[in-house]
Amino acid sequence: MGERLAAHDADVIRMTANGQKNLIILFVEDDLNVRETTTDLLSFTGATVLTAASGHEASRFLEANDVDLVITDLSIPDGDGNWLLGWIRSSPRHQNTKVVIMSAHAQDERVEAGLKAGADGYLTKPFDPGKLIATVTRYLNSASGRADF
Repeated sequence: MGERLAAHDADVIRMTANGQKNLIILFVEDDLNVRETTTDLLSFTGATVLTAASGHEASRFLEANDVDLVITDLSIPDGDGNWLLGWIRSSPRHQNTKVVIMSAHAQDERVEAGLKAGADGYLTKPFDPGKLIATVTRYLNSASGRADF
C-alpha cells in the first residue's frame, strides 16, 4: 500500500540498501478504494509508491521532493489534475518529471488539454492492470535511463 510520508522522509527512501537509486511514483487519487488498489498494482513495478489525495497535497509534497513519475487523476479536489500538471511543468525542479493523467472518460476534453499542456501520457479508467504496469514501467525506464526495470 502507498505510503504517506512527510517531505523529509522521501530522501531517505531514495536510495536502496545496495546504494542504487530507488524509483519513486507519486500517485494522486482522491477515491480511497481506487488509491489503495492501484497503489498495490503499482508496487509490482518495484518502485516506491507514495500517495496524495488532492492537487495541493501533491504540490506541497513536490515542493520539497523529487519523484520519477506522477500519476494523477483529472478529477481530484483542491486543484484538479490539469492544475497539478501545470504546477509541475512550471516548477524548475519538476519540468522533466514524467506525468501520466487518468480519466474515466477517454474523450474528456481535459485529457486533450492535459496532453497539450505537457502530460507524457494518459490512462483511461477503469484500466487493465497489465496495461497499467506496462505503461508505468515504460515511463520509469525513460525517467531512469534504464533499458529494463
